[in-house]
Amino acid sequence: MKRILTSCISFICLFTAVSAQDTTSCEKPYKAYLVSTAHFDNQWNWDVRESIDDYLHRTMVQNFWLFERFPEYVFNFESAQKYAWMKEYYPKEFELVRYYVKEGRWNVCGSTWEANDPNMPASESFFRNILLGQEFYKREFGVKSNDIYLPDCFGFGYTLPTIASHCGLIGFSTQKLQWRKNVYYGEAPEEMLRAAARNMWALDNKYKIPFPIGLWQGIDGSRIMGALDTGGYGTSYQFDDITVNERIIKRAADNPYGVAYSYYGVGDRGGSPTIPSVWSMEESLKGGEGPLKVINARAGQLYEDFYPFENYPDLPVFDGELTMDVHGAGCYTSQAMLKVFNRRNEFLALAAERASVAAELLGGLDYPADEIRDNWQRLIWHQFHDDLTGTSIPRSYTFTWNDHMILQRRFADVITAAVGSVSRALDTRVSGTPVVVYNPVVNARKDLVHASIPMSECPAGVKVISPQGAVPAQVLGWKDGIADIIFSAKVAPLSFTVFNILPSGQKSARPLKITSNSLENKIYKVTFNENGDIASIIDKRYGKELVREGSPFRLQVLTDNVSKEYPAWEVFKRTLDGPSASVTENVKISIAENGPLRATLKIERDFEGSHIVQYVSLTDGAEDDRIEVACEIDWMSRNAMLKAEFPTTLSNEKTAYDLGIGYIQRGVNTSYAFEVIGHKWADLTDEDGSYGIAVLNDSKYGWDKPDKGTIRLTLLNTPGCDGSFYHYQGHQDHGHHTFSYAIVGHKGDFVDADISEAAESFNQNLLAFAVPKHSGFKGRSYSFAEVDNSQIALMALKKAEDGNGYIVRINEMDGRPYQNASVTFARPIVSAVETNGIEEEKGPAVTDGNRLIFSGSAFQPKTFRVVFQDEDVLETPENTHVDLPYNAMAFTPDEFNRAGNFDGRGNSLAVELMPEIVLSDGITFRVNTDAAVNNFVRCNGQTIELPADSSADKLYILVTSTHGDRKAAFSVDGKRHEFEIPYYTDFFGQWGWEGESEGYLKDASFGFIANHKHSAGKGNDSYSFAYLYKICIDIEKGARTLVLPKDAGVAVFAVTLTDSPAHDVKAVTEMRVIPAQTKTIEYTTRTVPFFNERSQW
Repeated sequence: MKRILTSCISFICLFTAVSAQDTTSCEKPYKAYLVSTAHFDNQWNWDVRESIDDYLHRTMVQNFWLFERFPEYVFNFESAQKYAWMKEYYPKEFELVRYYVKEGRWNVCGSTWEANDPNMPASESFFRNILLGQEFYKREFGVKSNDIYLPDCFGFGYTLPTIASHCGLIGFSTQKLQWRKNVYYGEAPEEMLRAAARNMWALDNKYKIPFPIGLWQGIDGSRIMGALDTGGYGTSYQFDDITVNERIIKRAADNPYGVAYSYYGVGDRGGSPTIPSVWSMEESLKGGEGPLKVINARAGQLYEDFYPFENYPDLPVFDGELTMDVHGAGCYTSQAMLKVFNRRNEFLALAAERASVAAELLGGLDYPADEIRDNWQRLIWHQFHDDLTGTSIPRSYTFTWNDHMILQRRFADVITAAVGSVSRALDTRVSGTPVVVYNPVVNARKDLVHASIPMSECPAGVKVISPQGAVPAQVLGWKDGIADIIFSAKVAPLSFTVFNILPSGQKSARPLKITSNSLENKIYKVTFNENGDIASIIDKRYGKELVREGSPFRLQVLTDNVSKEYPAWEVFKRTLDGPSASVTENVKISIAENGPLRATLKIERDFEGSHIVQYVSLTDGAEDDRIEVACEIDWMSRNAMLKAEFPTTLSNEKTAYDLGIGYIQRGVNTSYAFEVIGHKWADLTDEDGSYGIAVLNDSKYGWDKPDKGTIRLTLLNTPGCDGSFYHYQGHQDHGHHTFSYAIVGHKGDFVDADISEAAESFNQNLLAFAVPKHSGFKGRSYSFAEVDNSQIALMALKKAEDGNGYIVRINEMDGRPYQNASVTFARPIVSAVETNGIEEEKGPAVTDGNRLIFSGSAFQPKTFRVVFQDEDVLETPENTHVDLPYNAMAFTPDEFNRAGNFDGRGNSLAVELMPEIVLSDGITFRVNTDAAVNNFVRCNGQTIELPADSSADKLYILVTSTHGDRKAAFSVDGKRHEFEIPYYTDFFGQWGWEGESEGYLKDASFGFIANHKHSAGKGNDSYSFAYLYKICIDIEKGARTLVLPKDAGVAVFAVTLTDSPAHDVKAVTEMRVIPAQTKTIEYTTRTVPFFNERSQW
């Protein structure tokens, strides 16, 4: 300390940047940016409702108090989702937040919709996270953030600087890297290593962190500033002179410009820094006794003071990933089914956007911008760093699973409506059942389509005809008039193609070979041993054996998976190196499918209470170089980690892992990098580059490489944690799991083999839709977009957030620069500009007719705004709203949020959340939102007169049930139509976590979802949804009367007539992941007598 004070007295100035608060000459040698914070986990050891009801309000009012008493205090707070909840639940306090933001006292930071895990979400999800966050900040506060603010995430991927920079951000901060347990940089003294083995905090941060403050370079070479040694976000001061704080001084002294960045505040329930901490900060601003000049900083102020970074050449640069070793590695796998739902919804979101763009440009359907945006927001907040990571309490996941079930249905309905609209332009006049196959990826492909087709009798076979002729097809089964079939589809990029499906009296020839222990197609011969493991794979094209002799491709259980401190978070190297077992109990191998298109062996096995079923398949006429393994597992094992192990005949120190917008090559397991992150694929190519093996997956993220020839994919993770505070994690993932992975052999390396493209197709299925027969000016196939360079992946195709034009985002995937690549569209381009990742214009773009032309560097993302020539060719269907005899009150304003009685139990719908016009998949409903009058129909057998001059052939009803799940019958002109209408609140679906929740999924199409309701007990009943469903009745044109059910448990809010032919289209491919049903949903037929509401207040 004496040396430091002497340095201070000598007035040595090591920093020349002058901030807005630093208007004096250089008086002190060191500068400390003090960043106040209140880390706030939406869910962790509590659920979202507790966060909204308590912690969110506390965060606002505590800071208001501090603002009034400490005039220099600035508060930093991230997450647009939390600000949106403030606006929804506490509108008066939110106006105060707006005021303090304008005054510069409350600093909006972090840029994102939510402070999400930066590892597992798809890169496009990360882009949307920033886009939606910045859009909210601009709209509500008139500001933008300049940083990624993630104090408490579990590692940070190589793509973060690239994505952040492309979105115009310049900085990033965290305190989490000090949680690393092992040495990453340099060589620590032996004494320190021994101490660190007992306590990770004994290892100096300089061995864990590349620098306290410097530049972090991303996968494409972009750089942002990183503040990586920030102290703890829970740092507090007790009426201290911070200018003499030795820890901050040490960090500043290690910086070439004498600066430090230091959090102070609280976590993890929001709130504010302590009163003594803020007092200490304000007093320290006056000068203090030490060598530190204290700056009461905004979170991004440091980055602004150093920008442009080129002016500070002594800033250290780190090029690479900043992932964790132990704490965080378990997050790649914990709560495995949540990751299944997340991956599926990410791909459904992209498919919905692309189909909706095509539909709007053809003129038949407006792009559903609000619905898609709402869906993205719901998806993204569950990628929060204690949600998707699998580290929250069981109760919190009931809300997460419910949202994912909702999202699957909403995205599927958007896709169906959009494909239905596009299909109106196609010629579907075929001899059999016309089916439109939608290919959402911008690559031509040949793959399987799975469809359920109405057929009155069980067919011996099936005949499928594409626009080019007959294609391989196969019947999987038949039940209740529905044939379950698969067929081969060779389709153009981002296309909609008509297929003709007919029953056939003959079975096709079987080119595939299958026995009780082998599968063979024209590419592979796969042989299994007595345990059901893959003992041999011969690539017949090259005479290449893929499986190491004596070491089958197998399921491997690691049996020492103990973690007591943070079980779901952690994976220890001792677990990966420790004892393991093959799955060999009760092995049963049988032939599941023996067809002309696909042959499948079913392997059943048990392990310590778990039942594992794998379906291993080869095809002839689809993606035939893919050996697919579909898994259905009833997992009940404890202290166990399940891996798929692939000991190959290849050898290479390096393996490539998918990062979403590129890849990274890593070596064999080390002390600090063993369980590592990878997305859709990993690839091991032989050292000479002659041959490689890729493993694709549809929902997994954890990998490791125990030797130069073996890679392992982590499937399930249940840690041994008896006696832990997190004891419930000792049975995490107990329940029914479904997922798939695949093995792909290839000549040359993974780049030449287009493995990234293969993995995208593996995740983004071809989707089939039954359509009516009609003529169409686009013929039998319509392709909307195509990329001419295999290096380029289309990451996004959507309508711009401001409604002006369409956003096209591409990324280079091979790690090489390129020139003059292009995307060719089905529509001429009128204008185009290049933008950043949040759709702000950067400069002109090059176009030629219907081609968008661009050049770029390795792994670089590029975003464009494109305006297409207006050539609407389809008419937008008309919606006619029907007048209703409202007889009851559903809505209450916030001022009367305890006074309603919509359901006879003291609950009501929040009128603030209800729009007057509800838009759902092209159908509009007119809702009476006047809370002072009757505003819905409580059904009692009323007869509704329909407009006499309507040409509509469909009648839509916005309806719900106030009393449980129920059956209801509506009649149109005397014809009875029965529906199952779910309950208006509670959960729509759940995954069944054994001992914690029951698995089920209701079947209904949403018209509108309100994110909370009103109740006599709570007022605003936070995150307790109110669902209004839409049902469709096919009617005769000129229909005159609608008779409602004589059941007061049925509530009707709106009726709409339409002539939309798009809504004759039905999805015949299941787009959702259906949870195993451990709870039966029973729809009652017992009617509710008519009643008038009375307040329960």
